[in-house]
Amino acid sequence: MKTSPSMLPASPPAWRLSKLVWISRLLLVGSFTPLALAFNCGGLFVPARLGAQATNHYYLGSSTRDNNAIHAFSKSQVQRMSMSAANSSKANQFKSKNKHQVAAAALGLMAVASMAAVANAAKQVAVTTATFPEAVVPIVLPTISKLSLVCLIPTLLGYYRSEYGVSYGYGTAIAASSYLILSSVASSAGFPLFPGLGESFSLRSFQLSGLLASLGATLRNIKFLLPASLPAFHSFALLFYGTRLDLFLLYREVFLARFRAMRERIEERAKKQGGRLKRTPFLISCAFLYFCMICPLLITSKVCGDMSMLCGPGFQFSGGLPSILETSLRMSVVMALFGFLLGALGDLNKTIGKALKGEDALITGGIFRFFRHPNYTGEVIGWVSSCLAGFLAVTWKAVSICGGSRLSLWKSMGPYLILSVMGATGISFVLATATAGLEFRQKEKYGHTDEYQKWIKRSWVGVKMDPAKKGNNNTSVGDEKEVE
Repeated sequence: MKTSPSMLPASPPAWRLSKLVWISRLLLVGSFTPLALAFNCGGLFVPARLGAQATNHYYLGSSTRDNNAIHAFSKSQVQRMSMSAANSSKANQFKSKNKHQVAAAALGLMAVASMAAVANAAKQVAVTTATFPEAVVPIVLPTISKLSLVCLIPTLLGYYRSEYGVSYGYGTAIAASSYLILSSVASSAGFPLFPGLGESFSLRSFQLSGLLASLGATLRNIKFLLPASLPAFHSFALLFYGTRLDLFLLYREVFLARFRAMRERIEERAKKQGGRLKRTPFLISCAFLYFCMICPLLITSKVCGDMSMLCGPGFQFSGGLPSILETSLRMSVVMALFGFLLGALGDLNKTIGKALKGEDALITGGIFRFFRHPNYTGEVIGWVSSCLAGFLAVTWKAVSICGGSRLSLWKSMGPYLILSVMGATGISFVLATATAGLEFRQKEKYGHTDEYQKWIKRSWVGVKMDPAKKGNNNTSVGDEKEVE
């Protein structure tokens, strides 16, 4: 099946290759000073037109065409260099056969070095053009039905244990959804998360060397993607949150008896409500909430596929409203990751503190010196910032275009924006209620101590909402953390 030219990124401009060609000439001068000088002055280096053709072959990703082009070019260059060497020999009256052989061998090495430089220049141009908007392939995102299933299936763990639907189901739904979107963004940019997995799949891939090589390639691609693509950065923030939450929950369940006891209490409370099938409405509502929470990521991936996280030396607000919105969008995505990192730091701080001081100790040091409940506060910051990024993305795009396209943009993105608000509001309500519950229990347990009184004066409680009287005993997303 042949690939349509319209489906491929735009070829890199010839002037970029020409610039790299001259740079490679200077590098060759440093390596083969006398011969390289004659080689360049004689006009034997790669013409810009031939270099652009070689670049196109490389950029289109066909190794066979690359090898053919390089082979043909090398043959042509060797022939031309041989002629030049013969002329130089006549002009300088080199009559020694050995000198001719040495010159031919040296020029052959120069041809190989030249082609290596051209191939490397082509590769650099191909990589560089991936960061320019005109070379970005439209992102093929996962379908809504696929993302809905990804949010629903982990939540069904709640049928096994009620608490799992809002703990492992929560983290896995967010991690899996963001991974699918990140994988689509990476593949569209030409930097797949697992390069070569489908091309060179073998038993060697499962060996330690193969796994390390694959991991190294994955890390290099991610290292390039995060600053080069705002949707990739946004996806990574959510992927980090979901994966970190699952690992933390697993650690607590395996190593901390008090959390296993909490899980059993939640399960007993849920069983009093009847059979497992009665949990269905609650689990479906949780899955819907998780889908709403990833809608801002869908918006940024659809609208800002060609935007990078780089905006020059620092965040700048010059350049009018589009520039202000663009910079604010980047800052909101950074704040989302900051919020999730704050939550992770809070969990780590409390885990280490209780391991050192005892299970009943009140943790007031570290990040808790400033945030009374950094895990809840960090999550609220992260999800609200993610939702804000969705609105800023649509607003920026609407300001950047003109005519009736603005109205069609708002119409197409309107449902996603509504769902984003529902997701951010829903999870913020859950976390604010959980904060109030934990605040109440801490006051009951430690309120009579001077340490607690001093702590509440210097620390911020975060977003808090007193819970209403519950008419049922269903657990919520925040219940699985409501343990001091």
